[in-house]
Amino acid sequence: SNPIAANLLMVVLVIGGLYNIPGLDKQFFPTPVVDRISIAMPFPGASPREVEEQICVRIEEAIHDLDGIKEIRSTASDGMGQVIVEALTGYPTQRLTNEIKTRVDAITTFPTDAERPVVTELIYRHMLGIVQLAGELDEWELKELGETLRDDLARQPWISVVDLVSPRRYEVSVNVSELDLRRHNLSFDDVVRAIQSASLNLPAGAIKGTDGDIRVQTRGQAYYREDFERIVLLTARDGTQIYLGEVATIDDGFEDVDTLSRFDGMPGHGLYAYVTTNPDVVQSSRVINEWVAKQTPNLPEGATLSFWRDAAVPFKGRVETLLKNGLGGLLLVFLVLVLFLRPAVAVWVSVGIAVAFLGAFFLLPYTGVGLNMISLFAFLLVLGIVVDDAIIVGESIHTVQTRGVEGESAAFWGVREVFKPVLFAVISTMVFFAPMMFMPGEWAHAAKGIPVVVLLVLMFSLVECLWILPAHLSRLGPEQPATTPLLKRLEDWRHRCAEGLVSFARTRYRPFLKWALQHHMLVAGFFLVMLSLSLAFYGGGWLRSAFFPRINSDFVEAKIVMPEGGSFSQSELVMQRVVDAAEALKTEWNQRPEYEDAPAIGSILGRANDNEVEVVIATVSEGVDTEAFALELRSDSGSLSEAKEVRMDYTIRDPGKPIRLVLASRKVEDLEAMAGDVREALLSYPGVFDVSDSFDSPRDELVLELKPAAETLGVGLADVARQVRQAFYGAEAQRIPRGREDVKVMVRYPEIERLAIANLNDMYIRTPGGGEVPFEAVATYRVEAGYQKLERLDRLRTLEVEADVEANGPPPRAIVQSVFRDYLPKWLQQYPDLFVNLDGELQEEIEFREATVRLMALAMMVIYALMAVAFRSYWQPLLILTAVPFGLMGAIFGHMILGWQVSMFSIMGVTACAGVVVNDNLVLIDRINRLREEGMELVTALLQAGEDRFRPIILTSLTTFVGLLPIMSETSVQAQFLIPMVTSLSFGVLFATGVTLVLVPALYLIAEDARALRARWLGGKDDSPALSNPAS
Repeated sequence: SNPIAANLLMVVLVIGGLYNIPGLDKQFFPTPVVDRISIAMPFPGASPREVEEQICVRIEEAIHDLDGIKEIRSTASDGMGQVIVEALTGYPTQRLTNEIKTRVDAITTFPTDAERPVVTELIYRHMLGIVQLAGELDEWELKELGETLRDDLARQPWISVVDLVSPRRYEVSVNVSELDLRRHNLSFDDVVRAIQSASLNLPAGAIKGTDGDIRVQTRGQAYYREDFERIVLLTARDGTQIYLGEVATIDDGFEDVDTLSRFDGMPGHGLYAYVTTNPDVVQSSRVINEWVAKQTPNLPEGATLSFWRDAAVPFKGRVETLLKNGLGGLLLVFLVLVLFLRPAVAVWVSVGIAVAFLGAFFLLPYTGVGLNMISLFAFLLVLGIVVDDAIIVGESIHTVQTRGVEGESAAFWGVREVFKPVLFAVISTMVFFAPMMFMPGEWAHAAKGIPVVVLLVLMFSLVECLWILPAHLSRLGPEQPATTPLLKRLEDWRHRCAEGLVSFARTRYRPFLKWALQHHMLVAGFFLVMLSLSLAFYGGGWLRSAFFPRINSDFVEAKIVMPEGGSFSQSELVMQRVVDAAEALKTEWNQRPEYEDAPAIGSILGRANDNEVEVVIATVSEGVDTEAFALELRSDSGSLSEAKEVRMDYTIRDPGKPIRLVLASRKVEDLEAMAGDVREALLSYPGVFDVSDSFDSPRDELVLELKPAAETLGVGLADVARQVRQAFYGAEAQRIPRGREDVKVMVRYPEIERLAIANLNDMYIRTPGGGEVPFEAVATYRVEAGYQKLERLDRLRTLEVEADVEANGPPPRAIVQSVFRDYLPKWLQQYPDLFVNLDGELQEEIEFREATVRLMALAMMVIYALMAVAFRSYWQPLLILTAVPFGLMGAIFGHMILGWQVSMFSIMGVTACAGVVVNDNLVLIDRINRLREEGMELVTALLQAGEDRFRPIILTSLTTFVGLLPIMSETSVQAQFLIPMVTSLSFGVLFATGVTLVLVPALYLIAEDARALRARWLGGKDDSPALSNPAS
């Protein structure tokens, strides 16, 4: 009765939504939760075994009993110990970080040579892109230029952090040979003390004079090679001074590590740009592109800047794909509505979709959800759902209007007739979507944008269809005939479609339903068999599964692990071989006809060090099949027999091998033996290949031992160890500031005296009395196997065994279950201290499935309680919920028909489907109850309710299906991961429609038969109707 209020409400939602859209975060994927704390502690020169014993174990023992810890993982490598603590879901990580820092700071038994531990809460950073600096400049010039550009880029708006990646750290190396030490009767300690006493800045207070205070400063800090060369090392009795530069060779350069980085064939460094909060990749991309254009003219000759891996490029491409499919779905929904409803009703129902969407945008900023692939997909997903309640309300008002009722009365009675089923239908859909917000796992949490968007859209759609839509439809007058021949033909065609659907319901569907009610047990049995078959297909492995679908990236990354102890030159050769193969493929692909307008492949980055090689290839055109390129690159690169492991990554998230088992034990020898048993067991299964473990091949270590003669000279093992460390690793004399870095000043042997074991034998040890003795006189050594890296999990040494499975092989989950059932008991008897756990994607999948079942069961109990109260019945809610398993049946058959793998998004689609398919059952059963309350007998009520609700049920199912049809038929590689969820929803709704129209009436009749039978057993009166001659 007050259309102004309805219009104002609509305007507020529209303006509010449009106002808030520009301020939403914009990123490719939503921010995952990183509930982890890192404790990193350098221990320069230490082996992994020493790092484990003296760093990792001590930290683990200090923090393991803190509240809120889910898991502790430790890694001990050469010179570095790192402990990663994962917090329990929902536990405040800042509080846990502070507690860990307090415990770690209280440890007093760390080695004196270890640096201070750094405790940090890991925060997810959104990568904006890489500005690649390249050019034929020397290493010093390239690094200084990179640091200058990094600082300038970090000051730009929309950018939080910029990291300079690839350059070596500065280091001043004071190289003193053994011969020079002996010639001048020096030790490394003498050299270190000379540097420390002469190279310093020291404030000396102030002179308080009558004219004011004058500060006194000592400024003698050495910063560069010339400064160190002038340090006085010795002063002879005759006053002659010997300078450091006369005894030592001073190299003011970079740390002694081998590394190489080349971008499009030139040396280069990467400026990695990140944003930590409120990301907007579109704005950030604009800023970076403008900055690159501004800086390029000012670069030195031969230097270039290139912006690649721009996060805005895939974001814009995916947004265009989703918008195209969304608009296509909306158009199809509108055409379906126009075919079967009055055009004015179809228009206002379609307008209601836009109002509900903009209402969701109005509140979206306050939920922490921004614009990304997940939330945009949620809008596309809900497109076919949101129209259901508007169709039911609009169709009800339209039906009342066809009876001759007009204006506000038609709107009031139309809404009143379907108010309860519409309200509970929306609530039930919301209840089924809500559990998605509590799914476990980082990526499941990132997908919470789906339920948030759906809940908001459904909430505003309910407001729109119950208040705004009736106000608009109440102002519709009688439908006027068309005035032009074209419009008349279109109107005649629409009337034929609308009347044809009504006629089909009366002349085809109703007789079939009558037959189904006469054979209701047969019908129920048929549907039960179909459900059992679908579950058997899924359980029997007819459908492949992958927890997180493979989403093709815009890049191909070749990651190659070299054998331990290999030379840098070997890594460099392997890198160049892969780069050459990539360059050849780049030329070939860019000449293909489909890439005439824009090239397929762009820049190529190669990086290498002693142990790893990485080659990154960027695509330019959208839709390049990176999987095919990766396979060709692997083939064209040759055997790469020098490498230990070769992996071609072309996906956004590399899940690793599908089977990953973690072995943990206190006994290292048990782990190594057990790994062999596990590998052998996995290889016994058909389809399993590429079985590997994380045990690195041992590396030789020299273990120093003291000879008995050393004691007579006063030389202890600590003296020998310290002097050997000084000679071969180096003694840190001091650290000097240079730019943002602290530059180490290291005193050691020259490189040529650190290349062979013979250099150790030639070394002299200084005694406490000031003498010197050959190393061989006081010490010896033995060679034993060491480790490249040691890993621990929850205070136990661990080892991982991984395996791949062929595409047509058995499901990985079934293989692991078989291993645990058939082999694990025997292993536990053989190795009593052994622990075996799942890890990786399979473990995440199991946790996700268990949580899904638990949350779905909770949702169904909530809906059952709501329906039981609404319908005042214990058994009718069970009829409504029968649609859920048959929606699952439709999802399974849909995946089989289209050939899709079952993924995390497929399961979410089934959950969404469950919330949609119950709506039609609810509407039908509500109509049956109304007719029976009016005095109609049971069978007649079933037939009449089916006929009355045939059109809205068909329309809601059809609009849901056609609204999702464009995304289902999308062929772009980037949209493929969305299709399984759409498949689950659309096919689930499609199959459940038959359940609603045929099975539910049959089950209703079976339930009434059961009630009558129970009444006869209890001696009551059987008032159920006969089935031999149902009313027509």
